[in-house]
Amino acid sequence: MESFLMIGLMLFEVPTGIIGDKVGRKWSIIFGDLVWILSWIPWFWADGFWGFALCFFLAGVSIAFESGSDQALVYDQLVALGQEKKMQKVYGYYLAIFPLAAAAAGLIGGWIAINHDMKSFYFLYMLIMVAQVVGMIIMLTVKEPRRSYAGEKIEHKPESGIKMFVDGAKIILGNKKMKKILYLKLLTTPFSIILFYAFQPYFLQAGVDSGWYGPAIFVSSLLTVLTKLYAHKLEEWWGVEKAVVIVSVFPALMWTVMALVFDPVWSFVLFVITDAAGNIRDPIFSDYFNRHIKSINRATILSTLSLMYSLYQVVMRPILGYIADIDMRYMFLTIALVIMSGITFFRLKKEDVVG
Repeated sequence: MESFLMIGLMLFEVPTGIIGDKVGRKWSIIFGDLVWILSWIPWFWADGFWGFALCFFLAGVSIAFESGSDQALVYDQLVALGQEKKMQKVYGYYLAIFPLAAAAAGLIGGWIAINHDMKSFYFLYMLIMVAQVVGMIIMLTVKEPRRSYAGEKIEHKPESGIKMFVDGAKIILGNKKMKKILYLKLLTTPFSIILFYAFQPYFLQAGVDSGWYGPAIFVSSLLTVLTKLYAHKLEEWWGVEKAVVIVSVFPALMWTVMALVFDPVWSFVLFVITDAAGNIRDPIFSDYFNRHIKSINRATILSTLSLMYSLYQVVMRPILGYIADIDMRYMFLTIALVIMSGITFFRLKKEDVVG
């Protein structure tokens, strides 16, 4: 199912980024909302693999519409206000909304579907669609800032989608600093989505009672909120180089400890900390990328970067899944080893993140 989501994401990642730059980031996000609503409709009639595969594919398309455009919208708004230096803090607040919503939805959804009957699940699906419609209505009220060439009072003029993509790819490949940031981000990926799927069999092997699965998501989501809110402080406290090392190495250490500890209580604690640790870096890397991108093609470049990240995930996820089928501990250690290799070969300095 996840592979169909990734296929939808990769096929539409760059085209939707171009839409974000040509039509508007706001409208790209709204289009994504519409597709997300459509992705839930098959849940009411699907009764086999292909019906649910369609749901996941549409979900991937929806994510592609929003990927890059939301980040570009936030950064452009800060540029318009002359506050782009606050990107890490503001984007951290934005990202914190998602785990906060996940924490609330986990408790509410768990209570509504406590009997695990289809009627309760259908009701939850309808609530999701209602929430998405409300969000889309709110998005319609957002005023998108006027995009312009850096340093000039020239409004963004329409360009061909192909030219925007080619120009964006050239910028990425021709910018040594951006490539270094990209390589570091790829190789130090904390694989939080893998953790999301792995924690239940991990809990099973550790003897954690199934009643604690929901609370684990709730607690980890709340802790993740804090990491998003205060991620920007790391650079203030320790500087660029040390902050990047910390947000990269800490998840690797947690994966290593998880490979060694299978205890009912400590496994719960380790999952919560590892999940939160893997989410600290997102506002930081987003800020570093945006510093090297001009507003005119920001969504396209961010979508191209996201496509490269998705390709890496497509390669690594089946490999890690295969290793986990042999022994889950080996997968945990493999993730830790890959992360440590990344931070060893690619070290960011202050001059690397200056656009």
